[in-house]
Amino acid sequence: MSSYPLNNSINLSPLREPKFSVVIPAYNASAYITDCLNSVLAQCEKDFEVIVVNDGSTDNTAQMVANFTDSRIHLVHRPNGGLAAARNTGIRAAKGEFVAFLDADDRWCEEKLAAHRQALETDSTASVSYDWSAFIDIKGERTGLLMAQTQKSLTHEALLLKNYLGNGSTSVVRRSVLEANKGFDETLYRLVDHELWVRLAFNGHHFRLVPRQLTEYRIHPASFTADTERMLKGVEAFLTKVATYAPNSVQQLKPLVIACTHRWMARAAFVEGNYIQARKHSLQALRHSPQVLWRDERAAITFAAIALETVVPKPLFKWVKQLGMRIATNWFQNRTANNSGIIG
Repeated sequence: MSSYPLNNSINLSPLREPKFSVVIPAYNASAYITDCLNSVLAQCEKDFEVIVVNDGSTDNTAQMVANFTDSRIHLVHRPNGGLAAARNTGIRAAKGEFVAFLDADDRWCEEKLAAHRQALETDSTASVSYDWSAFIDIKGERTGLLMAQTQKSLTHEALLLKNYLGNGSTSVVRRSVLEANKGFDETLYRLVDHELWVRLAFNGHHFRLVPRQLTEYRIHPASFTADTERMLKGVEAFLTKVATYAPNSVQQLKPLVIACTHRWMARAAFVEGNYIQARKHSLQALRHSPQVLWRDERAAITFAAIALETVVPKPLFKWVKQLGMRIATNWFQNRTANNSGIIG
């Protein structure tokens, strides 16, 4: 393990260039960074370097990374600057042909890099590959919830409405593409990966789905619905940025984008059991754009479940909710598999 201070031109001086550079931004991640790094070191594909960007942590994140003796792990220190700045620092340090992003509290399945290497090497037109996620809790146990999107052509307008890549740990991007497009926008503090995907699609880059659950995305108690005002301000900043290069799309779709955001927050609040907030966000979604009912495939189910909670006795509703979540998960999983040509 090697450690470097931040500078404008980071040179990690590998003996040869690896196929992958795994970039892990880390801020006060001591609770999960060991689990995260172990999942990378367990990869079937061994041709990689790991760049952990310590983004001004005040806990012992750096020391925990330093405890690893694998020479492929490099630790870069920088003052706290946020997610976009930390990822860009990792990109500048990267030597691999492909840059794989992993958040410090998430994990990968061991076939992750091998599957993405096959996808990108067999499809030279793809600039970005991405996979599906399984949710894990703070203990690292799978919750049974999945983040599995249907396979479709990702235009910038489709991505404007929904981040089909799901989260910040599913993607692998050609380093040349990141460098040519100047990486992540450091003026944004939320939706930084989402904006990059919209920008790449707008600039004509293609996305390749690896239709397997290869990422484990950690959810934290109350993480979805906490500070919704900041989330909505983040969406406004995101739309303002996208409007600098796709003004017509933003003008046309902005009400629906905000409606889809409220739908997402309604579902998150519902899953957490915060039914008052769930009703509030479902109504806001419909006020901004009734199109959300047919343009967002989960909206009708979400709103129906929220409405049901107001009329069904609590003991019965708890059972109905659990049953409904199992049915919905199985339905989306089976539909996704069928749409992607996967059986079983």
